[in-house]
Amino acid sequence: MVSTRLLLAALAVSLIFCVAAAQAGAAASDVRSHQATVLQIGKQALDAQEYRVLALAGLPRDFNPASAADPEFVREFADRLLLVEQARREHLQDDPVVAARIRQATDAILAKAVQTRARESAQIDAAQIKAQFDAHPHDYDEVHLSHLFVALKPQGAARRGTPLTDAQALARAQRLKQQLESGTPFAELAMRQSDDASTAAEGGELSPMFLRNVADAFVAPVQDLAVGQVSAPVRGAEGYHLIRVDARRPATLDSARGQIEVQLRDQAAANALEQLRQANPVRFDRAALEAALR
Repeated sequence: MVSTRLLLAALAVSLIFCVAAAQAGAAASDVRSHQATVLQIGKQALDAQEYRVLALAGLPRDFNPASAADPEFVREFADRLLLVEQARREHLQDDPVVAARIRQATDAILAKAVQTRARESAQIDAAQIKAQFDAHPHDYDEVHLSHLFVALKPQGAARRGTPLTDAQALARAQRLKQQLESGTPFAELAMRQSDDASTAAEGGELSPMFLRNVADAFVAPVQDLAVGQVSAPVRGAEGYHLIRVDARRPATLDSARGQIEVQLRDQAAANALEQLRQANPVRFDRAALEAALR
């Protein structure tokens, strides 16, 4: 007997495939009789178009379609369909919990689809891209940064679990800055003293980023620093940072064009959602909701 948990999960996940199949259903039905079966699962037969639509639905865009012909992929796909059919035979789609999960899955797919359509259908021209770049040219500068972090609440091995007050954390950051000014290599000090365990092993080095993706509290210090300079302690959400600019590549309109277009398309999707919010105000009784959820 197949476990109920697996059946429930398979039925919920199958909604992704069902929606994709519906989108291509009409076209596929016209030519199904003329196409050869490429996959037989018990009594279920799928032609090439049906399999492609169902197998690739919900997968990342960079997924190689040819991988859907791998035996392991086909086996997992077939198992999912077998579980879904078993769930339907047991009428699990009528279970209130399963029905709610199906509703959630359907809603999530449709919400993502309408946002994707808003992004892709946005009319973005060269003038808009240039205007955005001219208004915020430094947002698209690429910076390579390293940091040495002093956390209020310990996050790494350097402090051995000792919490600090704001004043103590600032004082510690200032002492570390003095060590840097006395000649201690930044990477060496970060490895020994930084509370950011994820970057300490790399000498505090962060992944390259565009200035628009730098946290607001750090933008001004980063802009003011020359390459190789280390900032004074900068207060972040969880403690103090010493920031070094390792490299900076100023943006040009050509280098920034791609990310500006993505940014403007994201903004178009956000604007579309805001219009829906304005047209459909939300009102709720918090006390009643809390009572219903007890």
